[in-house]
Amino acid sequence: MFDLFFSYVYQFLHRYLGVRRPLSPKEKTLAWMFSLYDFNYTLSNVFLNVFLYKEHQDFKAAGLFNLVQFTVIAPAFWIGGHLSKKFGNVLSYQLGFVFSALVFAATLVWRESAPEHPCFLGVLAGLGVGFYFLGEHSLTLQETSEKTRDYFLSLTTFFTSVLCILAPQISGWLIAAFGTGGSGKDSLVGYYLVFAIALALYLVLTFKSFQFHAVPTEKGFYLWKVLTFKNNGDWNRLMGAQFLLGLRNGVFWFLMGLLVYRVSKNEAVVGGYSTFSNLLGVLTSYALSVWAKTENRWQGLWISCWVLAAAGLGLSLGVNYFSILAYSVLAMTGGTWLQVVFGAVSFTILEKAREAKTRRIEYLAAREVPLALGRVLGLGCFLAGQSYFGEAGLRIAVLVLGSAHLGLLLLLPKKKMLEIHALSPEKA
Repeated sequence: MFDLFFSYVYQFLHRYLGVRRPLSPKEKTLAWMFSLYDFNYTLSNVFLNVFLYKEHQDFKAAGLFNLVQFTVIAPAFWIGGHLSKKFGNVLSYQLGFVFSALVFAATLVWRESAPEHPCFLGVLAGLGVGFYFLGEHSLTLQETSEKTRDYFLSLTTFFTSVLCILAPQISGWLIAAFGTGGSGKDSLVGYYLVFAIALALYLVLTFKSFQFHAVPTEKGFYLWKVLTFKNNGDWNRLMGAQFLLGLRNGVFWFLMGLLVYRVSKNEAVVGGYSTFSNLLGVLTSYALSVWAKTENRWQGLWISCWVLAAAGLGLSLGVNYFSILAYSVLAMTGGTWLQVVFGAVSFTILEKAREAKTRRIEYLAAREVPLALGRVLGLGCFLAGQSYFGEAGLRIAVLVLGSAHLGLLLLLPKKKMLEIHALSPEKA
């Protein structure tokens, strides 16, 4: 069913929007599975954080949930790496769906008492995210090439954004329709319905993933060896860039949905905000699917970094409807652009790294280490600042952490970006 849906979507893009390059059957399947996962994540994750925030109207439960989640993601990559070497990369992909489903199964069992167990939910969520993205990254490397990867990533982002336009609006409508905000026991029924839908979709993805067949390498998993390689300059630059992105993403991963809810006290508004943001992502993704080329990477990196920094600056001046709307416009445009460009550059650097052909899984796991450290440090600073300094601490954290990614322009200057492009596998 989903293969047929995406076939029709691609035909529409080809006929009316000028998208000319085809996707292989495997790329199409990966595209819709990646997109459906992101749809489900958008459907449920924002409102899971709001659900944890509602009871005490503070960031403690939601912050602790995300802090534990970020801490567990890196070990999940390490465990998934061992499993991928022994049983094939599809197993890690499947476990990502299973543990993500368990988050919502546990929430549905605990219901009103779920906010009392943020650490346990965070462990399940971290394992789900870590296992899933190790599988996603390895399958992306396996099924795409340097020549087509920018296009595949931009088109997949387009599919994701189209689906994610619907997701938050559906969730917000369901939660509002079933009377959230009341004091009765049934006031959270809308949340439980959304979580049940998320659980069902993860089970569907788990079932669909069995169509992939992976051959285990039957080789050892040597993460420490990759982490300590010498004379691996471009890879070390990438690791530094991952840390900087983690500083920013650790907070903004969940913060905006909570800020919208804090201002509006209305889940339907949260859904509308997310829908608007993803609509901007669709427009940006389509433009990138036409524009994305390896020679345009530096320009895209430079512009997207400054657009994202401007978004953080505006939000730090005050949290209100106008600043949140302005942040959405700037952050979704710049963030989508940065995601496509940096993702393509990351894969190019990985393929050029020492022993990359035999250590691919190790490299995918290794790059999560600085990302996880950045997320934990950034979120820890945010929670400490907000706890001790209140609203002023929140604004300072938004300004500083929202500009952390500007360090990418120092780690990956234009000269270095051109060298990476010139020495890509097709040109080396």
